[in-house]
Amino acid sequence: MMSGPNAYTVISEQNDHDCTTVRAHPRNETFHVVEYADEDARDRVADLPVGSVVKMELSRAGRRSNVWRAESVRTAHTDGGTVGE
Repeated sequence: MMSGPNAYTVISEQNDHDCTTVRAHPRNETFHVVEYADEDARDRVADLPVGSVVKMELSRAGRRSNVWRAESVRTAHTDGGTVGE
């Protein structure tokens, strides 16, 4: 299952295991992003502080529940209000 690009708020910054927790708008569902389409996607997410809003397209990462792969990543704005690519 793959989602279309949706807006998510970072609620937990990327940890040492490359896991970032995000909350979907407007449904308030929580997703644990543990895989990335490429290093660029991983690096973009790694740079996001808590409170940042990002547009991502997610797909399931394996068969485990609620773990996801970021297929595309585009920053909407960070907690500082910056607009990114």
